[in-house]
Amino acid sequence: MKKISVLFLLSPLLLITGCSTTPEQCDPTNTNIGIMDKISCNYSGNYQARIDKKEQILENEKRANAQFREIYATIERQKNSTSSSVKQKQAQLQKLKKELTQLTNEVKQKAKNRDDLQAQVNDIEQQLKKVNNSNSSELEKQVELDKLNKKLQQLQKALNLGK
Repeated sequence: MKKISVLFLLSPLLLITGCSTTPEQCDPTNTNIGIMDKISCNYSGNYQARIDKKEQILENEKRANAQFREIYATIERQKNSTSSSVKQKQAQLQKLKKELTQLTNEVKQKAKNRDDLQAQVNDIEQQLKKVNNSNSSELEKQVELDKLNKKLQQLQKALNLGK
C-alpha cells in the first residue's frame, strides 16, 4: 500500500514534468536528458510531434527536389534543342556555301567572254572567300552569303542562265 501512495503522490509531479518539455528538448540523440524528461517526452507526445515535424520537412524537401529535377530536365531539353538547331543552321550554311560555289563557277564559265561580268564574278569570289575565312558569327555569315547569292542571281539573269 505504501508503494501505491508514493506513486500516487509522484503522479502529479510526472504530469507537471510531462507538460514542461518541448519538442526541441525531446531530441532522441540528446544523451544528457534525464529519465524523467524522456518519460515526459514520450507521454506528452513531444517525440511524435518532433517526428511529424521532421517528416513534414522531409516531404517539403522531396517536393523541392522534384521541382529542381523538373527544371533541370527542362534546361537539358532546351540545351539539346538549341544544339540541334545550331547543327541545322550549320548544315544550312554549308549547303548555301556549296550552292554559291557551284553558282559562281557556272556564272564564271558563262561570263568568260565578258570582262565586265568577269570582274563582278571575281569580286563575288573574293567576298565569298572572305566570308568563309572570317570569324563572324554564323548568322552574320549567312546574311553575307545571302547578299552574295542575290548578286550572283542578278549576274545569272544578265547572262540569261535563269533557273
